[in-house]
Amino acid sequence: MAQFSKVFKISGNQSTFDFVDIDLSKDTRLYLDPYAIQIREDEWSAKCTDHIRSFFVEVLAALRKENDHRVIHLLSQLHEPNETFLGQSRGAPSGRGWGNDKAALLAAALRNSRAFNTGLISDISEAELFIRGVGPDMISDLTTNILRGLLAEYTAQQCDLHGVKLQPINALGPIWNLARRDWEAQALMLPRHRQRPILLVPKFSVRFRLSLDSQEFYNKHMIEFLRSEYLQAGGALVETLKNKKKVVYKYKVEEKHPLIKDDLAAFVVMHPEILEIYKALKGAAGPLGSEDIDKSFNEREYALLLANALAGIPTGNKDATRYHDHALAICTFLFYPQLITPVKEAELHEGRKRLDIRFSNSAEAGFFHKMIVSNQARAVSVPVECKNYQKQIANPELDQLSGRFGHQRGFFGLLLCRSMDDREAIIKRCRDTANDQRGYMLVLDDTDVIAMLNYVAEGRRREIDKLLDARFAEITH
Repeated sequence: MAQFSKVFKISGNQSTFDFVDIDLSKDTRLYLDPYAIQIREDEWSAKCTDHIRSFFVEVLAALRKENDHRVIHLLSQLHEPNETFLGQSRGAPSGRGWGNDKAALLAAALRNSRAFNTGLISDISEAELFIRGVGPDMISDLTTNILRGLLAEYTAQQCDLHGVKLQPINALGPIWNLARRDWEAQALMLPRHRQRPILLVPKFSVRFRLSLDSQEFYNKHMIEFLRSEYLQAGGALVETLKNKKKVVYKYKVEEKHPLIKDDLAAFVVMHPEILEIYKALKGAAGPLGSEDIDKSFNEREYALLLANALAGIPTGNKDATRYHDHALAICTFLFYPQLITPVKEAELHEGRKRLDIRFSNSAEAGFFHKMIVSNQARAVSVPVECKNYQKQIANPELDQLSGRFGHQRGFFGLLLCRSMDDREAIIKRCRDTANDQRGYMLVLDDTDVIAMLNYVAEGRRREIDKLLDARFAEITH
């Protein structure tokens, strides 16, 4: 296997990376899922959602206006992307667009579909449900093409985070320009392996199968709904068992209503609530975990390895980078998918201030979600300062973190340090900052971090939120 992390000599594994640690020798059977992106509220996903919707709005508008030239122009700029190393292997990369023929076929499938003609379809994620000939590979490819520019930015950020060299790439395909609502050529800076460019993809945005799947919706929702309707209405499909119980067999409903995508669309037009229930269930499933992507991964064992490695890092400036990198790995391991898309030493105030790590806060429950919805904290992002000091944490370090706060980023942050000689004094300083309405700072030392890692090792991940709640209570009460 030629894992990205191994090829580029990055320490860690899938649990400590925000991106999918792809195998550069073959495709990984994962799909970039537009619905998985669009249901999220973090900053990166919101940008992606704007791009996806604007592209599809343009396609649908051109179809309604019967502007065939515009439709073909929009669709023919797409190509089968090999640079993500996701999906099903389709041979060596060609780098070519779909061409007018393939674009015309997709345009015709859209134009002739019941979903388009009834106004039902409004989103790419629904195309696999309702459009004949559109499967998960095509949806994932469409999404990758539309998001190429944003994925390139994400890749560059992750490479900067992990010290991976970038190279200029000129022939990867056009970028979707949200402002112009059109394609434009643009050179990119990406890593290469054996002359092939690489796009990294956030692991929270991929699935083994698309969230919205026509076969699944047909089997588990449409057919089951129709079985219930036939049972209530009575008629030829209802049979009476020896115990007098009346039943409708699934196979008979399937014979009467075979899987035809236009019929799925007709069913949803009549019963839109069934699609909404299906979408809600798929959204509630949440992102894949590291153990889902890497079946051999044991997070309990790895938590102990991280704890032991932390204890083995000496304090002091000489090992500051080593500690910083390990702290990043631990934060990703402990807090994903609540904290995502880490950026190293992000610039603030036009570069006049820098911080060690900044995560986007995408929590939907738990401690970090409380920090988002809190009127005082509003933690859209979470700055993390890492101090490998032998000396005591004092006012300058705390002031440095509080100086990262702002109305766009929020007023909550973490300071990771090795130890606290006078813990009560530090808690008092953090409480003073909170009381002065300058923000909330949690100072976590090795004891706290190792305790959280031990929770994972013991299968008690939920205890992490309790520890963070307790530390927050100390500075607010």
